[in-house]
Amino acid sequence: MELDIIKKYKLIFYGRVYYFFSVSYIYMVVSVTIFPFPIGFTSNLEDGYRSINLIPLKSIVFNSRQIGTAYAGDVLFMISILIKNVGGNILLFMPLGFLAPLVWSKFRQFKNSMAAGFIGSISIELLQLLEYLFGGMDRITDIDDVIFNVIGCMIGFFIYKMILRVVDTGSPLKRPKGSLTIEEIGELKGSCEKLEDVCVFICE
Repeated sequence: MELDIIKKYKLIFYGRVYYFFSVSYIYMVVSVTIFPFPIGFTSNLEDGYRSINLIPLKSIVFNSRQIGTAYAGDVLFMISILIKNVGGNILLFMPLGFLAPLVWSKFRQFKNSMAAGFIGSISIELLQLLEYLFGGMDRITDIDDVIFNVIGCMIGFFIYKMILRVVDTGSPLKRPKGSLTIEEIGELKGSCEKLEDVCVFICE
């Protein structure tokens, strides 16, 4: 009975920790991608198409071709831009792929987690487009951001699966069939040593 109560409180504690990190993550994503939210109604409808890229990897290819020519030939600076663009978008959604399955059971399926990453990324890009069109903010709606956001969510989901597999493998109830615990290995080693002593005694 006492063990059941301790287990219950542990589950409650871990659940609150997961929710805390999830809320903190959502706040971080919103603050990085949406805020500062513009106040006003400065319309940029006439040149809104300039802030939209619907061709996959177009911006990545364009920036790659600028290495060695743009910014007075500063190669390291252009490479850093590429790394920030690609790596930043991947890292931004990795926690989503990891935390969502921990907090909500329906996201423990791969397709549901990927759908959450895709819808979340699309929503951010649409909000950034609205900020550009009606708020005068210098925002860009890029399909490449969506692609790398989803890749980041996928990586986070795989990390969740790997950690879950390691935890389950370490459990005596869910370890692979035929595997031995540390205690069983120790007993087997002791039996082998005793058998070796008997063999040596007989041979002598």
